[in-house]
Amino acid sequence: MSVSSSVYDYRYENGRRYHAYSEGTYLVPNDELEKDRLDLQHHTFRLTVDGALYIAPIPKDVQNVLDVGTGTGIWAIEFADEHSSATVLGTDLSPIQPDSVPANCSFLIDDADHEWLFRTKFDFIHARAMMAAFKDWPRFFQQSFANLNPNGFLELQEFHLPPICASNASLNTYPAISPNPIIAWGQHLSSAGLKIGLDFSAAASFGLLLQAAGFVDIHQRKLKWPYGPWAKGDKFKLLGKYARQDLNDGLGSSTLALFTRVLGWSREEVEVFNAGVRKELREGVEGVWQNVVFWYARKPVPGEDVGEQTITVEQTELEIDEEFLAGRRKKMEDAKVTSTQAESSDSIRKGYEVPSS
Repeated sequence: MSVSSSVYDYRYENGRRYHAYSEGTYLVPNDELEKDRLDLQHHTFRLTVDGALYIAPIPKDVQNVLDVGTGTGIWAIEFADEHSSATVLGTDLSPIQPDSVPANCSFLIDDADHEWLFRTKFDFIHARAMMAAFKDWPRFFQQSFANLNPNGFLELQEFHLPPICASNASLNTYPAISPNPIIAWGQHLSSAGLKIGLDFSAAASFGLLLQAAGFVDIHQRKLKWPYGPWAKGDKFKLLGKYARQDLNDGLGSSTLALFTRVLGWSREEVEVFNAGVRKELREGVEGVWQNVVFWYARKPVPGEDVGEQTITVEQTELEIDEEFLAGRRKKMEDAKVTSTQAESSDSIRKGYEVPSS
């Protein structure tokens, strides 16, 4: 990877480090804390689909692959390791990828929001967790279509906000801010995003945009990340622990720039709010989950009779572990009783103290 020294002239704000190339266009840090979180999130995505890197039906001997917004490069590196036939290119605003990578993997510092000027077309284009990167999704789909070979696939792995409570529907308030801190986090993010042209719910409706760009064989897989181990099943309990840690580690990344620059909060207000979210993540007594959606679609061959196109939808449901949540609620109630008793005892003890002369 060859880069100009200017891309290392990072911006520092509120104790975090941000990209220099196309400065200010992406409001998430690129420092060591964020790199560690991105790698954890990568494993969370893989666990979501039983260890897979992608769900599109690409051939095993796929040739040219593009990873848009590659971050630490972990997806591109692992894809290159698993597909020796492929030449994998990862692009990002930040030069935070490792130097030691497979021979068939490389990285380019580039702004995917600008015009794409690649010398070759691709057989597979992948993008993940880009909801804070693109304001013009139709343009991204058009550029992806133009830069794919016929029969090539585009896959997106995304979130859409806000989170939802499965066990207490009264917490799913809109537009009023939810009393649940995790849901409120997503609502404030959505509000801040809309003020600057970022739609954090866009991924829910990519289907029509993919059709408009010319894609066919469009598939949507609706998935859910439980925040904490409240869902039934070993896989979902583990996924819940990963997702909870991902949000815990990413609170500062997601809120500091957006809430201070856009919502006008002070850094102290953001930190107090984030402390409340972390407390809920630790003690969570309700079944809150995050929408995750995978999309893939194919570029047709010229002259292909594509007929009337429909969108194929699959959906994964979570089953609440009521026994687990009941145990958490009892634990919280017991803690409140113990705290109240301790305060009462302390008050009585102080009442009997003899004032010093």
